Amino acid sequence: MRTLVGAIGYRYLRDHSVAFAVLERLAALDLGADVLLEDVSYNPIAVVQWLESLEPGTTFDRVILVSGIERAGRVPGAVTIRTWDRVLPSNELIQEAIAEAVTGIISLDNTLVIAGYFRALPALVTLVEIEPVDHAFGAELSPAVAQAVEIATTTIRDLTCVREISR
Repeated sequence: MRTLVGAIGYRYLRDHSVAFAVLERLAALDLGADVLLEDVSYNPIAVVQWLESLEPGTTFDRVILVSGIERAGRVPGAVTIRTWDRVLPSNELIQEAIAEAVTGIISLDNTLVIAGYFRALPALVTLVEIEPVDHAFGAELSPAVAQAVEIATTTIRDLTCVREISR
């Protein structure tokens, strides 16, 4: 099963850089030839174009996206794993997501909305979200988010070991 593990975030924006710390840890592991680690923080339209340009046999059966993202009610450093529900917002909100992407906004939610709208993602999309604390400029993660890196890395490693989609 070909798997894309994609990091979405801002480099050097403290806890919003956590996805890259996770990808660095994963790169040190032997995840197998069918797992591609990739920074997908660039424009979601470009991500869609890249996914659509893949030749048969090189497309992905599963995508795992990791990001530092704020969600109401979560404690700092919390790691939340969920399957993307594929629910898209109204056409007006999809258009807003595209406009934000064009202006350089980097967001897990925008990437999902845009790639979902264009049907560029496989059936199985897993989200690994880490609740950020610090939004200041810099490379160092807050202590709570630094601890979450190991949890997220282990979780993603375990997810990539699952070779078949159960139906």
